Order: sequence, then structure tokens, then C-alpha cells
Amino acid sequence: MLGRFSRRAASSFTHRLSLFNASRSLSHSFPDHIAVDEEVRAAVNANAPVVALESTILTHGIPFPHNLALAHDLNKIIRSEGAVPATIGLIKGRPVVGASDDELEYLCTPPIAGADKFIKISRRDIAYAVAHGVSGGTTIAGTMILAHLAGIRVFATGGLGGVHRGAEQTLDVSADLEELGRTPVAVVSAGAKAILDLEKTFEYLETKGVHVSTLGEKGVNIPAFYSRDSGIKSPFNWSTPEEAAAVIHANTLLQLQSGLLFCVPPPPEYAIPTAEIDSAIDEAVIAANEAQIKGKDITPFLLDRILQITDGKSLTSNVGFVKNNIRMGAKIAVALSKRENDNNETSFIPSFSTSAAPFTTPPEPHSQPLNSATPSSTQTRCLVVGAVAVDLTCDLPYASLATPSTYHHTSNPGAIHRTPGGVGFNVCLAAAYSSSISPSAFRMVSAVGPDARDINAALGLSSTHAPDMNGVRVDEAGRTAQYIAMHDQHGGLILACADMALVEQLDTSHIRSEFERVNSDFHSVKWVAVDANLDSTPLIAAVSGAANIGAKVLLEPTAVVKAQGVLDLLLRGDLAGAFTSSSTSRKAGKIDVMTPNNIELAALFDYARTKGLFEGSEWWSMIDSFGTTQSFRDAVGRLHLSSGNKELEAEIVGKGIVQQAVHLLPFIPHLFVKLGHLGVVSVQLLDTESLTNIPVNPRNVSAQLIVANNLLIWHGANGRSIVVSYHPPHTVSKSDIVSVTGAGDSFAGVLLSEFVDSKNENVLADVTEIKRIVERAQMASVMTLKSRFAVSPEIRTL
Repeated sequence: MLGRFSRRAASSFTHRLSLFNASRSLSHSFPDHIAVDEEVRAAVNANAPVVALESTILTHGIPFPHNLALAHDLNKIIRSEGAVPATIGLIKGRPVVGASDDELEYLCTPPIAGADKFIKISRRDIAYAVAHGVSGGTTIAGTMILAHLAGIRVFATGGLGGVHRGAEQTLDVSADLEELGRTPVAVVSAGAKAILDLEKTFEYLETKGVHVSTLGEKGVNIPAFYSRDSGIKSPFNWSTPEEAAAVIHANTLLQLQSGLLFCVPPPPEYAIPTAEIDSAIDEAVIAANEAQIKGKDITPFLLDRILQITDGKSLTSNVGFVKNNIRMGAKIAVALSKRENDNNETSFIPSFSTSAAPFTTPPEPHSQPLNSATPSSTQTRCLVVGAVAVDLTCDLPYASLATPSTYHHTSNPGAIHRTPGGVGFNVCLAAAYSSSISPSAFRMVSAVGPDARDINAALGLSSTHAPDMNGVRVDEAGRTAQYIAMHDQHGGLILACADMALVEQLDTSHIRSEFERVNSDFHSVKWVAVDANLDSTPLIAAVSGAANIGAKVLLEPTAVVKAQGVLDLLLRGDLAGAFTSSSTSRKAGKIDVMTPNNIELAALFDYARTKGLFEGSEWWSMIDSFGTTQSFRDAVGRLHLSSGNKELEAEIVGKGIVQQAVHLLPFIPHLFVKLGHLGVVSVQLLDTESLTNIPVNPRNVSAQLIVANNLLIWHGANGRSIVVSYHPPHTVSKSDIVSVTGAGDSFAGVLLSEFVDSKNENVLADVTEIKRIVERAQMASVMTLKSRFAVSPEIRTL
């Protein structure tokens, strides 16, 4: 019975899809009384991606000339993602869809004294404005109506209107909500404006049958405009633009005639803490009540008062997340266009599969040595050699398990989640998510068992955002690597088990063939990332392969024991230090960048000292040439003093983090040491002449020592300088942490993508740029801490 139903349903949907696709190929009927820009008109007729933009933010939100600059910025963002912008407004009674530069300037420039002011144009105002030749900015409701008439289905904005506080007495409910209930346009926003009664707003939308979903893994709440979490549960969640596009496509196909709301939490750097913004809103509401401000004047009054109370912080936040929403709206529009223009569109057909297992792809009828994914046309820019694994995360969420001993020798209730993982893969995926070039510019080199023959399907990867997985070899006799982690109720790691045998013994001939491929095909590979899960032989092959093609190497140490194994290779001469020679006559590869945490760094230092790596004449010569003095050590201690953090002082000064790193610089010249919730310390050894972009107004303590905010530069006597930077953390509350798994890998991956993307081949010596790069990598790490996934899909929004 199920089989007959499935076939009948599939056949019905296939028929309806063909009718839908046929209808999309016809020219859209544009109303004569609406001025639709020719580029927008052509894009709609070609089913190319178009994003509608409202204009009240220009006429009533941001003051001149900042509003005009913002208008042009938003257009540039949309075009950079491959879509067409369409700002909507009314100019002297004429509805405009796709405002020209002159029309934008008209809408943004305040009317001259004595002239009629621009009005806010919602549904009720459109006919009046047209009849009387009035100009104004369209609200969300007004923009939705005109966008729909022009055939545009994606609209990105800042925040939604809604149910005002005290609406039970005033009945003040924004027309935006009513419009979402009856106009089939997808609205991308940071939720509803925080000045509203948010609970009633989303109850109202539910009554109207409006689809509401939020960017993030299952369980992420609806955002609250300025802040990332309203405390209101989101009915649905989405992780990629493709997922959002699939819902819009289905809504159109089923002719539901209702709008959709896709909420995007503001990026952490633009979000305002809930307590801070709530206090400002409460103060503004009191002021509005005292001034008896009501109706359509209430929103601009409140926003202006909040701007004053927060000393401009609310405007910075607003502009930041508006740009973020617009970029995501463009990505959704592109994904929707791609989906509907695909000649083989069948992805809306339900599968009716009852299996939840992620590895259900049957083996091919004959053995294949390599993964059969479609080759990428993008030029490979980076190889990542390391582990591809399946992660099983076991959450033990109950407060009764707060004492570690209660975990042991018994079964514990909890939740088990299965996600793609492996350190190498996590680094590669984070780099692909973050890169401004193309995800497929990052090629994964690894091996899996036959259960993961279709690697993208097995790992649940979207082809749009996945790195190039064609370098992943299928080992018919192997078993795909697995990692099982037990987490406490705060997302902290209790215990983990890693089964990495297949990756540890990765076939060196496969590694060499991948390097030969990129070399022979003239790919521009300047960076190679290696995960230290590899045993010594494949690790040497990867690092040496990088040396042969002239690429730099970033190594993620993965664990204390694995990191120490790298030092063994240096001791044996199988790897060369950056500024020390190999003990053998053959050319040995070297590691340029390492991203250890503070525990791994301490273990590396102790192991190197125990093994005698600090006893060679070359090492002593290099260290002596630094000529560091007490002034240097004092400056290291002052790096963190502005924070007044005793824990940080104990880490940097008490444990000697910088001194440990300096001892290792002759072997690995760029160390980015992760201190967890305390931030990051970078310690680098660079040619003095190569240093660029040193912050302005540094304090020259002496000819050798330069000090600036969280930065010191020590000029050695050998033409090389030590650059030490402290990078303060991006704060995250313990209650927001879902899992610690992959946070460090996300940091390393975004660091890698920045090095690969940079047009500056000497980016490691660009002092100010390194600070920006590390900050972005820290943001990615925080996103992953808040995510169920080992690498948060939100990294794509950075």
C-alpha cells in the first residue's frame, strides 16, 4: 500500500512540477501602472534571482547622507552574491520597483523646506499616494504588495512590524502581519522589532498561517532584532539558503498564497545584549507614553529614542544586521533560482523513506578506487589532508550528573547526535564555508570505507557549500573513521573515543597522486592543511608534497600525543624546522603555522625540552640572536593588563605561554595559541623587513621593542622580529554552549581560508590584518560552540 501511494504521490508531484516549470518560463504580466526597472523585468522573466528592498529605512530610518550610502551598499551586497537588487518606493505617485541611482538619491534626500514630507506607505496608503502624486517609502507590507505584483518572491529587510505593547487596549497591530498572511512573498529579517510584544507578534503570525523559521540548527530560538535570542521557540529551523529556497518553492508550487518569514539572528559582533537593549526600550516606551505618541508615529519615535539612549549603538547594530539579512536574502534568491531553473528538478518529490540511517547509499556494482562525486570546475587553491569521520555526540543533560563520578559504571540517559566530522574535514568545511572564492577551491584528501562511497550523501553535504571531496579515496577493506564524544550538561567534553585507523594509515601513494594532480594541472595551491591524526609516514608525505609545490603548511595538532609526534619527526630530521636544517641530506618539508591550544603548547614545550630539541647549536644560535631582555618579558606581562583578568594573567605570565612559544619558533614560526574563553595569543617569527601595516602610534620603548594595544614587536639582531599579539575573546555565556566539539577546528579552518583567499602572499607579516583574521576565526569558533554541528553552518554568514 505504501509503495502504491508513494508512486502515485511522486507521479502527481512530477506532473505539477512540470506545469510549474512551464509556467515559470512564460513572461510575467507586469501591471502598467508600476514602473519596473528593465533589469528587474528581464531578471523576473528569466527566473533569475531578484531581491526586493523596502524604502522606509531610507526615508524614515537612517538620516541623510548615511541612508544613501546604505542604499548603494545594499545593492552592492546583492550583486556580489549574483542577484539583482530592487528597491521599492513611490515617487510622486508612481510605484517604482528597482529604483535607479537618481531615484534612490531622491528618496534619501530630505524634502526642501515647505515641500510635502515623504510618508510611510503601507497597504492602506498605496491607492491614496498614487491618486494624489505623493512620494514615500514603502513599509514591509507596501513592499510585499508591489514586489508580488512585479513577480519578485524574496524580500530582505531589517525587522518586521508586529503587535505593539499594550495592543490589548490600543489594537495597534502592524499591517505587516496581515500582509504576510495573504501575500506570497518570502521576507528575510532579524525577526520582529524588539520594541514590540514579541510573543503576541508570533502568536498572531501563527494564527495567520505564516511559515516562520530561524537560521540555525534545531532548537535555535527566534531572534529579537538587536539581540540573537528572543526566548521564543522557533517553529522550524533552516541551516542553508537551499533549505529556505525549498520551502519557498513548495509554497509557490502548492499555491498557498501566504507569505513566509525567514529569521536571521544578528551576527555576534552586531548583537546587543538582551538586558542592555531591553532597558533602553523600556525607557523609550515610557517616553512615548508620556508624549502620547501613537499610531504610525510610534515606531520611528521609539527607534530614535533608543538611538539616543544607546549613544548610537542601536544604529550600528541595525545597519550591521540589515546588511547581513540582505546578503542572506540574496543567497536564498540565488538558491531558489537555481532550484527552479534546474532541468532535472525533482527535489520536491517526497521520498517516503522510513530509514533514518545516514549511510543508506548502496555500493556500486563494481569497485571504484576513488569517490565518484562530480569533478569541480573550480581551480583548487588548497589541499586539506586528514580525517573524514562520523561524529557521534552523546549529551548527558541532567543536573544530577554534575558530579563526574556519577557518569561512571552505569547507563546514562541522554541524546545522541550523528554529524559529519574528523579534524581535517572540519577544518576543510569551515574554510569552505568562510571562503570568498568558492567552497570547491578547498579539496579534501582522505579515505573512507565503502559505507560512505557517496561521500556527500553520507555526510549530508549540500553540493552548493561542500568542499571538493573528489580527493577522498574509498578503501574497500576499510572502515570509515568514527569519533564518539560524551558531553556534560554544559556541552563540556567528559570523554571521547577516536577510531581513526583508516586515516592514520592513509595511503601515501594516494597523497602523492593528489599533489601530482594539482601540480600537473597548474592549480594555484599556495596552502596545504594537515591534521595530525595522520601517522608519521602519511604526515611526512603531505608536508613534503607541500614543499615540492611551494605551498605553505598549516597543521592542526588535534591532541597532545599527536602534537608530540610532530616533534619526533623534527628530531629525526624527517621534517625540517623553519629556521633549522634537517639532519639528513634530502629536502624535508616544514610546518609554517600551527594552531595548538594552551595545553598542547605546554606539552609541546615540555616534550621538546625532554627530547633535546632545545640543545642543538642552530637552535641556540637562533635564540641568542633574539637577544630578548627583561623589557621584553615585562611587555609580555602587560599585554593583558587592560582587562584586569587574573585568570588571563596566570595563563600568560604564570604559565609562560609566550616564552614557551618563543622556544618553538625556530621550528614552527607562526603559532596561534587558543586559550579557550580567555582568547588567543599569536606568537610569530618574521623577517623584520617583511613587517607591514603596524598599527599607528605605537610606543617605541627602545630600538628593539615596539608596544601597541595588545601587541608587542621585538626586533632581534639577526634581521628577524618576534611579533606577539593578544586577541581578546568573543564572549559566549555558558548557557549558550551546545557543544565544544569542532570549535578549535572552526578557528583553524577560517584562519586557513583567510590565508588562501588573501591576495597578499606575505599576509602573515601584515600585523593589522592578522588581528582581523584571528577575530573572524574566533567568531567562527563561537558560532560552532553554539551549534549542534562540529562546524556551524552559520559560518557562511561571517
